Amino acid sequence: MNIIQKHRQIVQQLNSRIAAHTRRLGKVPVPVPASDLADAPADAAPAVPNKPEKKKRSLRKKFFTGIAVLFIIVLLFFIFSNLLIMMQRSRIHTSVENLPECHTALVLGCSPTIGDRDNLFFRARMEAAAELYHSGKVKTLLLSGDNGRKGYNEPEAMRQALIKKGVPDEKIYCDYAGFSTLDSIIRANTVFGQKKFIIVSQGFHCERAIFLSRAKGLDTFGFAANDIDLLKWKIKNHARESLARPAAILDLCTFRSAKFGGEKVDMTVPQIKAD
Repeated sequence: MNIIQKHRQIVQQLNSRIAAHTRRLGKVPVPVPASDLADAPADAAPAVPNKPEKKKRSLRKKFFTGIAVLFIIVLLFFIFSNLLIMMQRSRIHTSVENLPECHTALVLGCSPTIGDRDNLFFRARMEAAAELYHSGKVKTLLLSGDNGRKGYNEPEAMRQALIKKGVPDEKIYCDYAGFSTLDSIIRANTVFGQKKFIIVSQGFHCERAIFLSRAKGLDTFGFAANDIDLLKWKIKNHARESLARPAAILDLCTFRSAKFGGEKVDMTVPQIKAD
């Protein structure tokens, strides 16, 4: 009887210590079964959790949870941006007969060559711009592109290509500061005074350009140049476009303006070209 009573006293002492320790931690004590402590000495102390290790696990869990939440937010914004801009498709046409008459068409530039080969996207845009002009739907063409480095001049390359296709030089205006789609849209309005115009580019690009222009209060329509059937280029350009769309919305949210301004150009006055 004395041995049993002594054993019970040991268990009670250990349970009391555990209860006191867990109260300090704010946890409910779990009694220790007598069978587990049969061989425990009277002055045995309860096991104390490793605080640093527990803190590391908690921080690691919070970190990965934060990464997962951030990924979901970015993914949802990516999907939302692409769906929102795709809604502009109803304003894009592949036939000039369905387009309204406007004073001018904004032709968005790209590189005329890729390496030592012709850029098929550039060629298709020039064919579409020439077709649009010769249809009589527009009176002038505004060629907007990058001329930011020596030896690279998108507007001039477009101008030369369109002259070869029978567009009169005096009907062509060049914007040499169209460093981005947003720059081209803003400058078409603020520098060249256009509020209603047709945008010429591939269909997927027209969607974003029309979205940006309408967000700026402009009335625009798209004339889609032929896309490229080569799978490699189609995947590459459409993937790049899908990434450019969230960036376009961020540009609007941050009220980004054109990189350069400039003196206003009256496109209703015939140009006098130097020989």
